[in-house]
Amino acid sequence: MSSTPISSAPMTPEPSEPDTARTAPAGWWRRNALWLLGTLVFGAWAIYAPYREALQAYQNRHPSHAIDVPKGEWAQYEGARWRLVSAEALAPRDPRIGGPLRKDAGVLLLQFEVIADSGTQAKALDLCKGQVSDAQGRLWDANPAGLPRLSGAKLPNTCGSGYDAQYKSIIALPGRPFRFQHAYLLPRTQRLEGLQARIDLRNSQTSKGRYLRFAL
Repeated sequence: MSSTPISSAPMTPEPSEPDTARTAPAGWWRRNALWLLGTLVFGAWAIYAPYREALQAYQNRHPSHAIDVPKGEWAQYEGARWRLVSAEALAPRDPRIGGPLRKDAGVLLLQFEVIADSGTQAKALDLCKGQVSDAQGRLWDANPAGLPRLSGAKLPNTCGSGYDAQYKSIIALPGRPFRFQHAYLLPRTQRLEGLQARIDLRNSQTSKGRYLRFAL
């Protein structure tokens, strides 16, 4: 009895389905490259834009870029020209001090002039803030609470309007010098050397964190 021999030829494998699991991701990235790039750019801008606005707002409230003004000279700043006219430390028994003064305190008087440019309004200049700083970075604000009553030359303590010696209203007019005075309470032992006066217009959209700095 004969038997049918079993062929030893290799069997041809069935054709397999394409390996889409490995080829799909590469194709997906290529097809969506522009969309991904746009999403990345938009996401970065969505993060940066609020940060930039917050930084600008902080700089407007806390100016940190000084414009140094040589003694006796004018500086252009925020629609006007500014200069420091005089700096005077009052003696403890100066007759111009008309109210109680702490024993450890002294009074510093700074007089400035401002000339508004055409189109600059006095109410915009009145937003100015004055400060004095020392070499250690300490700051004192102009016209603080607790400042004694002062007599002598009657000058406004704001930068764009006020009253003269006859209590007549005056304002800073374009092209005309307007003089104002800032007074400070400082430690009585503080020397003028090394002090710096500051003028800034806070919350101005155009100041970009800048302020004027005058050496006394």
